[in-house]
Amino acid sequence: MTDELYHYAEVILNRRGIHQVVHRESQQQQWLDQAIEVHQQAITYHFDNGVVIRRTMELDDDDSDLLCGECWITYEVLSNDHSPVQVMPQKKSFDNPCRERFWLSYHAS
Repeated sequence: MTDELYHYAEVILNRRGIHQVVHRESQQQQWLDQAIEVHQQAITYHFDNGVVIRRTMELDDDDSDLLCGECWITYEVLSNDHSPVQVMPQKKSFDNPCRERFWLSYHAS
């Protein structure tokens, strides 16, 4: 069985979805890159059907006040070992939250 990554992203972003998160793990880091503070948050989501997906968001303080400032967002399927579901694509990246929202809106219609 095949499923689309955007179905899981909808649930991750607290929109309605067909799957349910049963466990979540969060990691946060920050560091300086050329005198700019960078924040990274990686949350791993375990879904009721065995699919495991990590959403990583990296943001620097330089662009944090912009509505759609540069921000790196990645969804990555980590494991399907306990699930017969094949999630496609296996990885999706965005360079700002507006592109992420557009991707979800495009598939929602």
